[in-house]
Amino acid sequence: MNIFLAQQSLFGLLIRKAASRASAMLADPVDAPRLRTPSDCGMTEIERLEHSVLAEDQLLAVALRLIAGPAAPSAIEAALDNFFATPPGRLAVEAQRRAVFQNGKGQPLALGPACKIAEAIEERLEREADRSLETLEAYADLYSDLWCDPRIAAPVTVRREMLALVNALHERCARTRAAERQEMDP
Repeated sequence: MNIFLAQQSLFGLLIRKAASRASAMLADPVDAPRLRTPSDCGMTEIERLEHSVLAEDQLLAVALRLIAGPAAPSAIEAALDNFFATPPGRLAVEAQRRAVFQNGKGQPLALGPACKIAEAIEERLEREADRSLETLEAYADLYSDLWCDPRIAAPVTVRREMLALVNALHERCARTRAAERQEMDP
């Protein structure tokens, strides 16, 4: 399988998981209104998800914004598929990129926290028995598209973290590839 297909497969899986989680959250008549109600910190649950670096949380936030009330996971998945079916416009992507780079103005990306998140993603893949290098590369490629995607509502600071995560994931892939080569060469 090539990396593009692996990324598409991963994205489809993450959409299905987000749809399932959103359906469960929206089904509870007590908890559903809380998703859109600001808490003591002034943020809604959806906004908190948008402040997460994780692709899973970003997709869940999109699902919760798209669907207002109880819905079957398949209906939410269809709404997400439709929402992401058309690639974002180049100008909108470029606007996100510029905002991220202007926000950082010469400051390096925070690679330390990104490395910890990349490690957590790899550990989760190990627990799920899907520790393939291809899946880790698919995550790196997904984040390289997602950090500047205007269809998610992540703030600029989170987008900078996602960009740093791209680098951290590629670094982990390179390390894994080198370790695999070392095992093959006695």
